Amino acid sequence: MNEGLSSVDFELAVLAYLRGHPQFFADHPDLVESLRVPHPCKPAVSLLEYQNRLLRERGQRLHDKLLELVAIARDNDRLAERVQRLALTLLDARGGLDELLHGIKAILRDEFKADCIVLCLAEPPTAGLSAVEEFLRPDVVGLFEEVFRAGQPQCGRLSPEQAAVLGGQGDANVASAALIPLIGGNWRGLLAVGSSDVRRFHSGVGTFFLERIGELVSQALQARLLASGWQTESDTPSAHGNG
Repeated sequence: MNEGLSSVDFELAVLAYLRGHPQFFADHPDLVESLRVPHPCKPAVSLLEYQNRLLRERGQRLHDKLLELVAIARDNDRLAERVQRLALTLLDARGGLDELLHGIKAILRDEFKADCIVLCLAEPPTAGLSAVEEFLRPDVVGLFEEVFRAGQPQCGRLSPEQAAVLGGQGDANVASAALIPLIGGNWRGLLAVGSSDVRRFHSGVGTFFLERIGELVSQALQARLLASGWQTESDTPSAHGNG
């Protein structure tokens, strides 16, 4: 050891040299064979074996991550196809508001294999929707004010009261759900996709496709409501004057 260097300085100098010369051990295989590196879980092993083990473990982690990303990509492709089919079905939908509401529930149940589909509207300010009375549930919509305050879909477990009301509406045991606010004109509603599996709609689920579903359904309902003679405040004759 250089007498002008402390042991700490000398070790730092050796580390710096080895980092700058990664081929050092390749040029001195006899030195590698004599080295022993302690491992926290195994007996002492050679540096080469230890390095190989680290590389294998790192490779396995990268492989697992790649498989995870591929699985996510495939799931997203399937979701995109389902949302596209929903959009096409809504574009081709015929009949009145009642048929559309039942149709939306059927489409989502078939496409997303949900245990429970609940579609509720808060009663709009204008009467005349007796044909869809079963969907007019302001009491149900009112239980999910936090979803409307957030202004975007929410996923996760439900309160006992929420789970009970959705289960009663959908005739299913709801352990987790995707809650999608429906907003258009002067009305609002709730679309809930529920599952008996508590892990299916956990709080970390992405909401990009749920937002697209909410936009499609809201637009389709808005068009049907207007076609049914319902008017928002801005659509009433008084809002445009008498001229």
